[in-house]
Amino acid sequence: MKKRRLAQLIRPNGVLRWSTLCLFGSLLSCDRDSHTMSEQDAKMIDAELQLSKLDTAKSQLLAGEVKHNFYLEKVGYYHADAFAFFPHPYGYTQDAKYFMNGEWKEELLPAVATASRPSPDALEQVQKALEEEQKTAGNSSQGGFGMSNALMMYWLLSGNRGFFSPGAGFHRASGQAMTWQQKANEKRQEVRSYGAANPGYRKMAEQSLATGKSVQPGQSVRGGFGSSSMRSQSTSFGS
Repeated sequence: MKKRRLAQLIRPNGVLRWSTLCLFGSLLSCDRDSHTMSEQDAKMIDAELQLSKLDTAKSQLLAGEVKHNFYLEKVGYYHADAFAFFPHPYGYTQDAKYFMNGEWKEELLPAVATASRPSPDALEQVQKALEEEQKTAGNSSQGGFGMSNALMMYWLLSGNRGFFSPGAGFHRASGQAMTWQQKANEKRQEVRSYGAANPGYRKMAEQSLATGKSVQPGQSVRGGFGSSSMRSQSTSFGS
């Protein structure tokens, strides 16, 4: 009896057509294929974001320049017009004022330079941060991936030889840079293998890389739609 009723529903003149039924089937399949992000997924995506940043910045840092508003952990945000790093990004808003080139202004003005070479004082700041980073590089919460930040500092200092006085930290980094690069390559292979074994993770990772934002454990991605089941959370992708 039930089979007869279903057949009547999906007849050309029935309530449902075959195309509609197929669409329902696809949606149900997406629900079955939904992937909830685990803590390990989130860590892997953070590693991919860091690797992407590393690859994108390498050539410019080795040339001795820093992109405007580039963030270097333990140093700050780079303001290209001021040739210096600051704790806030250019244009940061607070109390109806804008932070630009180390000062608070009432009017937001666009930066002139898109990149520049840091001042000698800024390079000394980077060198001091590099010495601090060397104490923990390779032992970060991201599974020993803290050396990526140290590697970017070293690249920047290497591209500015002659503009600062190299200290013990820089000379020590000269002997460590190859090891840091090797660890970065190992991490790259690790995330590739992880993505190949986890199709649901791979879809979210691609979306995260496109936006440059991380994800939170518990967030979900459905089949081929890339949607989140945590729509009520406005900070689903972090910052």
